[in-house]
Amino acid sequence: MRKTKVTEIVYKPFAVDVVKLMEEQLKNPKKRWDSAFNNLNSRPMNAKTKNIYKGINAIMTTFDTYFSKYKYCIYATKKQWASLGNVPKSGAKPLPIIFYKPRFEESKKDPHGEKVQTGCLLLYSKGYNFAQTEGNYTPPVFKTGKQYSIDAIDQFVKSTNVEIKHKEEGRCYYNQTSDFINMTSKINFKDTEEADATMHYYSVLFHELTHSTGHEKRLNRDKTSYAFEELVAELGSVLLGQQYNIEKTIRNNHVQYLNSWIKALKNDYTLIADAAAKAQKAVDFFAVK
Repeated sequence: MRKTKVTEIVYKPFAVDVVKLMEEQLKNPKKRWDSAFNNLNSRPMNAKTKNIYKGINAIMTTFDTYFSKYKYCIYATKKQWASLGNVPKSGAKPLPIIFYKPRFEESKKDPHGEKVQTGCLLLYSKGYNFAQTEGNYTPPVFKTGKQYSIDAIDQFVKSTNVEIKHKEEGRCYYNQTSDFINMTSKINFKDTEEADATMHYYSVLFHELTHSTGHEKRLNRDKTSYAFEELVAELGSVLLGQQYNIEKTIRNNHVQYLNSWIKALKNDYTLIADAAAKAQKAVDFFAVK
């Protein structure tokens, strides 16, 4: 991703914060860098449009909500809050929310015809969390992760048409050559303090489903480093989990990638945005099935 003034303002500080959290987890495994994904009372949402935030916006608002100890992951601009009867509190610090604005130029083939889109400009607006405002707005009711619908998730998984096997090999994985996911039986997943066995199972399955979108007959994702692909799959699991109210749980091999992610993000802070974009593209691919 090309670095611009906007990426410096939006992505760089966030990447620095993520790196610090990953480094803390290396020192203390109980301090998970992705703990923010397990404490939502709402999906990342714009209060005015009711649109669910996607990609890097979903991830940044989730982190901001968690570490600022806000109750709801609901944001809007000052103008949008005003239309809802709320105003930002004095001194409230906004969160940058990115968006793309199409760029048009005169056609070289037909200078007198309609302008053609030649690209997009990366811009950002200033979003305020509901907790940073005052007024009459009432947040919508949101079901917590413990109220997930297994039937809905199973129907979604079936609709992806990705072959899922259940070989007892002691691990779960996606085989790109043969294009199938192997999941050990649900009985091999155990309840823990952070989530029940069912949540662990579907969190892992979402991870592997994200991997499967990289296959040539689906998105044919660029062959990047294995560690980067794992970050894409982790974020894809997060985004699918938010969609179905499943909390993200940690994988047994998660920690081994931390050093690689830390090194990569220190070298290029835009990688967190690239990974989020690819993860969102994977989620969107299944959404249109």
